[in-house]
Amino acid sequence: MRRETILPRKNYKETIEKLGFSFHDDYWFENAYYRFSVSEIEELEKATKACYDMYCQAVETCLYDERKLDLLQIPFQLRDAVRRSWEEDDLSLYGRFDFAWVHGVPKLFEFNADTPTSLLEASVIQWQWKEERFPTADQFNSIHENLVQSWKDIHSAYHCDKYFFASIADCTEDNATLDYIIATAIAAGLQTYELDIRDVRHYDNSLYTPDDSPINCMFKLYPWETMFEENPEGCMTEMCWIEPLWKSLMSNKAMLPILYEMFPDSPYILPAYFEPGRLRSYCKKPVFSREGANVELYRYGVLLEKSEGEYGKEGYIYQEYVDVPSFLGNYPVLGSWIVGGEACGLGIRETSSRITDNMSRFVPHIIV
Repeated sequence: MRRETILPRKNYKETIEKLGFSFHDDYWFENAYYRFSVSEIEELEKATKACYDMYCQAVETCLYDERKLDLLQIPFQLRDAVRRSWEEDDLSLYGRFDFAWVHGVPKLFEFNADTPTSLLEASVIQWQWKEERFPTADQFNSIHENLVQSWKDIHSAYHCDKYFFASIADCTEDNATLDYIIATAIAAGLQTYELDIRDVRHYDNSLYTPDDSPINCMFKLYPWETMFEENPEGCMTEMCWIEPLWKSLMSNKAMLPILYEMFPDSPYILPAYFEPGRLRSYCKKPVFSREGANVELYRYGVLLEKSEGEYGKEGYIYQEYVDVPSFLGNYPVLGSWIVGGEACGLGIRETSSRITDNMSRFVPHIIV
């Protein structure tokens, strides 16, 4: 794994805007790129699949253990619905594992299992960059094709006349991500309907659009934990959710100590605990948070960095601290995508700090 500098393409901003990437500003960064060997990508793909398998085993265990569901803060009234979602094999579309690359081994930071973004740039934008700059090189990136196929698989199982897609309409990044996901569903032949999740109506134990069309299957780019708090009854309606209810266990950072308890010998899982004081060097992170908010990094008890934010009321977990390799003061985190249960792509975000936050830059990659 190496970081190389390169001159950006002329008029690249206009190019990526034509592909729907409207929120790039200084986020998309093509003054550099990362290069990997084939064996490194194979190891990342192996780690992604192994971590997904471990998460699935952990869900199976936690669903029938009330103590673990307490730790994961799954509301009691929703537990039967979450179990039913798992037992009925409700289908998942996608997720993103965030890894640090430490001495050739991917170390799992967390799993963005429910509402991952950085999807459009990982899929279409960096592929188009690669085709222009390094047309003979490869890239770990079959995200788009896998999304289209996954929608076909979902439709084969659900046979819905129309698929609904919801997010917060005035959130630029979420809305652009949702538009891309809708485009992949349309490419799979699905009929789609987009709406603001705040406009979804709930009555008679069902969900409806503002014009009273019944919603039978909805992709929502909106966190389960927020929905649990805002409208738990609406989460229990008889319909297909994407992501499914069982993903609420995977997206919860409280799963990290449970994973370590179950798989202490995995090379990919870092030691993690619910209790403070078990680790000399650690990352303190909220059970629920977004974009690296309210994170604290300690090395041998000394605070290295911290981020501000509004999260943490549900508590924290403590994960072993590892040094993310620095490339001239840039710290990359590898976002490995899993779509339809298959590892299929890589997106890299880097920062000048050790905490990956909303000021991160997306940097493309190639395989050589």
